[in-house]
Amino acid sequence: MRVTAHEISLTQRHVWRSAREAIPVQRALVVEVEQDGVTGFGEASAFMTAHYNSGVDQLHADLRRIAPLLADLGPDDPFAVWRRLFAALPESPFVLAAVDTAVHDLRARLLGVPLWRALALDSPQELRSSFSIGLDETEMMVHKLCERPGWAAYKVKLADPGDLTVLEELRRHTSAPFYVDGNCGWTLSRLLPVLPALQDLGVQLIEQPFPRSAWWDTRTLKQHSPIPVIADESITSMQDFAACAEAFDGINVKPMKAGGITPSLVLLRRAREHGLLTMLGCMPESVAGVSATAHLGGLADYLDVDAVDLLAVNTGFGVSLDGSGRVSLPDRPGSGYLPDPTAHGWRVRPVSAEVVRPVRHRVLRPGQPVTTCAYPEDSASGARHFAALDAGRVVGVASLYDEDPEYTVPGLAAGRGRRLRGMATLEEVRGTGAGSALLRTVRTNAVLSGADALWCNARTTAAGFYLAQGFRVLGPEYDIPGIGPHVFMYWSAS
Repeated sequence: MRVTAHEISLTQRHVWRSAREAIPVQRALVVEVEQDGVTGFGEASAFMTAHYNSGVDQLHADLRRIAPLLADLGPDDPFAVWRRLFAALPESPFVLAAVDTAVHDLRARLLGVPLWRALALDSPQELRSSFSIGLDETEMMVHKLCERPGWAAYKVKLADPGDLTVLEELRRHTSAPFYVDGNCGWTLSRLLPVLPALQDLGVQLIEQPFPRSAWWDTRTLKQHSPIPVIADESITSMQDFAACAEAFDGINVKPMKAGGITPSLVLLRRAREHGLLTMLGCMPESVAGVSATAHLGGLADYLDVDAVDLLAVNTGFGVSLDGSGRVSLPDRPGSGYLPDPTAHGWRVRPVSAEVVRPVRHRVLRPGQPVTTCAYPEDSASGARHFAALDAGRVVGVASLYDEDPEYTVPGLAAGRGRRLRGMATLEEVRGTGAGSALLRTVRTNAVLSGADALWCNARTTAAGFYLAQGFRVLGPEYDIPGIGPHVFMYWSAS
């Protein structure tokens, strides 16, 4: 399988808030796996980074770390692939999930069947998602509901269960059931007294009211609550299942949190066997990730996959939700996700050589003929070109070539060098992280292609940037006629 990493940057129609945090922009990776011209996709969000070891730099580092494993794996048995990768990524569920989902997706596409059929599941029927209302001023929360009237249920984030004002105001505008989500921010003393009032207001589910560590409080609540209580942050893998089965009435399975499609199937089936309620949910994700998740919908009592409806930008086409929350799966093999290169959710992605040349010319060769920006290597076998994007506009570029350097780079085996050339960002986006995202993605894709090291002839004016990204200088400064002083720099994958 050939593996490619893309970076994405998601914004929502409204800033997403819970009792725990506010999320103005959500960074993530889309992982693409390809075999025989067919591709599958998975997604890993930089969400709750400390808890899930999922900072964007860490996501890249973990993907690079398993590159040698990926080179030896194929899509024939995704479950075996997951077992191999889990041993290497026990503390990195999001990267594990992205690769696992992509491999399942690829297998289904190679078979020419939808993902649910490749997983030997029944066809999902009559799927309806709840609509999530993030924490905000009461007036704004009512406004969010009124923007999406007629949904089957509304999942409401609440900072304090004792403050019933929000639910009372929302109830004036809908007769649909409420699910309330504490996001680990409530206390037992505030929740117990208002349980009857919550029930009178039409609350049918309570999700993760207390911190993950508050097992005694959750068991106590289960004994007294007329409303079912389901686990979210408390259920991250099968290791948590026994404790959750004792303390909760159900579990919310999110494939990204669980480590992919493979463990999600196990969790959902085990919950059914134990008589627990099942909810199928998602992290802040694009349609690339949610489309695969929706194929498991037949195993869930409740569906919470409205993340794609909340987005102001996206990465392509896939699962869709109508005005009542009814979920439609694409009529295409696999997850049905189809990337759209023009979608504004992309932050860094591969492009053609023709796309990168205008920025090369503007930044690196101003005043010189445009032909100087068409490098001989651009059409070579293995050449790859990447663009940093801002609302779909190319603001940075870099190219990657299969080429060993003339210098002797420590740890570099013959044929495993990759050359970085034509790295450039528009002045207007310098300092915004666009260049770092571009170089980070190029490094990861270099390693995924088998590189031991990445090297470049760096302008001395840019050397500080490369040093900050982990590159090293080798040899003396030298001059390239017509361009200026340079230094040889390299970055080692080891």
